[in-house]
Amino acid sequence: MNDAKYPWTAASLSDVNEFEFDLADAELLSSEASAHRLGDMFFADGPSSEEKNSPSRSRVLQLLGSALQLHQRLDLPKAPYTAMIESGSGRTAVGTDWKGCGAVLEALGRRSPNPVICARLCDLGWFVERGRVDSGREAALAYCRVAEGLITQQLRHRDLDTDHLPVRVIGNALRRGLQICDIMHLDRDDPDLRVLRQFCLSAADRFEAEASSEGLLLMMTLALDFELDEPGNCASRMEVAAHGFSSDGDPHAVCDALVSAGRAWRRAQDNANYERCLVEASSVMAEHGRSLGGTLSASHFVQQAIDLLRGLSSADAKASKRELRVELIRLQSAAEDDFSSFEYSWDLSELVDAVRSRAKGLSLKNGLFLLAAIHRPRPTQVIEAEAIEGIRKHPLSSLFGVEQYDSDGYVRFRAPGAGLRDIDSAALEHAVAKQEEIYRGTVVQGRIAVVLYQLASEHPISYADVFLLCRDSPFVPTDLTETFSRGFLAFLHGDLTSALFILTPLMEASLIYVLKGHDVDVVRHDEDSGTQEDMSITQLYKSHRSELNRIFGESVIDDIDRIFLARSGPGLRHAIAHGTASDGVPYSGDGMYACWLMWHLCLIPLFKDHFAALASATES
Repeated sequence: MNDAKYPWTAASLSDVNEFEFDLADAELLSSEASAHRLGDMFFADGPSSEEKNSPSRSRVLQLLGSALQLHQRLDLPKAPYTAMIESGSGRTAVGTDWKGCGAVLEALGRRSPNPVICARLCDLGWFVERGRVDSGREAALAYCRVAEGLITQQLRHRDLDTDHLPVRVIGNALRRGLQICDIMHLDRDDPDLRVLRQFCLSAADRFEAEASSEGLLLMMTLALDFELDEPGNCASRMEVAAHGFSSDGDPHAVCDALVSAGRAWRRAQDNANYERCLVEASSVMAEHGRSLGGTLSASHFVQQAIDLLRGLSSADAKASKRELRVELIRLQSAAEDDFSSFEYSWDLSELVDAVRSRAKGLSLKNGLFLLAAIHRPRPTQVIEAEAIEGIRKHPLSSLFGVEQYDSDGYVRFRAPGAGLRDIDSAALEHAVAKQEEIYRGTVVQGRIAVVLYQLASEHPISYADVFLLCRDSPFVPTDLTETFSRGFLAFLHGDLTSALFILTPLMEASLIYVLKGHDVDVVRHDEDSGTQEDMSITQLYKSHRSELNRIFGESVIDDIDRIFLARSGPGLRHAIAHGTASDGVPYSGDGMYACWLMWHLCLIPLFKDHFAALASATES
């Protein structure tokens, strides 16, 4: 039995047996497909007058609301339930909180009127007590019922403002059910696994008949990943989905479908068809880049097209690589004229005054763009002018020299005292660093954290939501899109330790990537050893500071220097690289600001296409 360290684990088996699913809106309770929204319903029922007379009911409602609002990680099938949000003062529930509560969760799940609730609770009961095989089987079948209910529209996912089938939600439900069967090592002829396999294949037939390329691709991806059908069959039907996407004019979807088909052909040991699919996908990406018109965007997608051809040996692939490399060089040399600075005419003063009201009610996409635009790095001249004014207004605060020490007591930075007339550059640097530390804390607490918490309270943010933005961003190297996406997802969920340790090393990779895109030579030649390698970020700042200023703007480059590199500041790059950052650093104002700055740089190039929608959505 759980020792009830958390309020959401306090319900007992007797509490569950007495509980009735008698919420005010019974129809909504039985037909809602969003676990997050169902959790809101149970939380809303908690503070009723009935709770005061029935503490057992209150405990069950707390369990239901917290369990349904767990963050589900399908990319971690053996540890799929994490906190929806974490902060320095605490966190929401995680799956392992319910250790010892398997019987309670299973009993409540089997009695629920909605397969979404049944699937989540039985899954959670099996997750914390793997010996409860029947609970796992019930969860897998419940996930299948969820998918079936969504297809027949007996269940409605009301978080999605659309009349179209929520194909991604259907796929997630089936994937989790199949993951449970896979972890339990169910035999291929097991009746429960057979139910899921037959449903996936029949759903694929239905989607193909209805010309739903997204649904067909998703079902075939599941069939390939969990060996529900022969790889060759999966590959040919994935190509059918790709051709359907072509008629819809979605190049990313076409490319993804062709890459998936290539993966299936390779699983079927058909190398010719594997290379044919990747060459076709590369052609789609290159043509998409050309259609955009801008040289920087075009070079971004041409580089993706080249990446798709890596390792291919066919004559067509080699010829295509040669042509694309020539085109990339031409585009990169002209990119400077297309993308010289990050400048947008947008007054954020009104947003700063009412951040919460501005963020409330926005769609997830507009909210993510608002988060990127909620602050802009200030010009260094303004910052230094403020620091000088502060020195002259409060001379005693800067009269004496200073030394900054690290956690081991070593001197990290030293500056002399500042006079009223002649201010030493090191003294000014120290004054700026101290001033910016306070300013960043104000920005984080007054703007960034407010938008983050508002997004977390209104939207369950998934990996796919972040990946789509990273894939289109010229700031994100094409071969690091998934890594960037995982770092940003951790940031948006409040897991700042993971976010900071993932994103900090990637700043150097992005600067190198963008400089290469502007035809800047970032290779360092070591004459002694006769080797070549890309410059480090400190070498980039020494050798290519003017190019960085021209591309990103001086304010941004100076801000990166102050937060990641300068010894007078937090020096996050050195601290993360050498393991000297304490556990509290990721949750400090500097740590959260550093993650936000990466998000800001990722989305800024995309504002040209999306800024009008954001402006209209945030207009009072």
